[in-house]
Amino acid sequence: MADLKSSYKIIAKHNIIIEYHKGNIDVNSYIKFKEKIFNDKGFKTGLNYLIHFKNVRFLTPPEDIIKFVNFIKKNTPKLGRRKIAFITRTPDQVVKTTIYKTLLADVEQQVAVFSTNNTALNWLNSTPLNTNDLIEVLTVIEKEFEG
Repeated sequence: MADLKSSYKIIAKHNIIIEYHKGNIDVNSYIKFKEKIFNDKGFKTGLNYLIHFKNVRFLTPPEDIIKFVNFIKKNTPKLGRRKIAFITRTPDQVVKTTIYKTLLADVEQQVAVFSTNNTALNWLNSTPLNTNDLIEVLTVIEKEFEG
């Protein structure tokens, strides 16, 4: 798999950030990516997350997951109460995201792991119209990575 490509879109009217990643992902590059989001003028406390990990290979030993968990714990006041939906495809992706979910069980977030975009977005949103809008945004981001 190639070097990591990551993109995100903050959709304020739906209170959500969509992250899309493709390639090899390691803890340091992901922390830098998160810091970039925190510095975005559209970022605000309490945004929900759809994090698309279907096209990544995690280069993360257990100690790196703990490092990322500590980073999130340190930034919990900035993040606020939120829901996080991980989209995964492989058993390794499910394992890594489930370990993260377990280690952060006491932080103000609800985390769930899904295999489809629709299921994840339905969990994050209360209206089907919002889900359709967000599927379109995700499709646009995916197409940008193909080009």
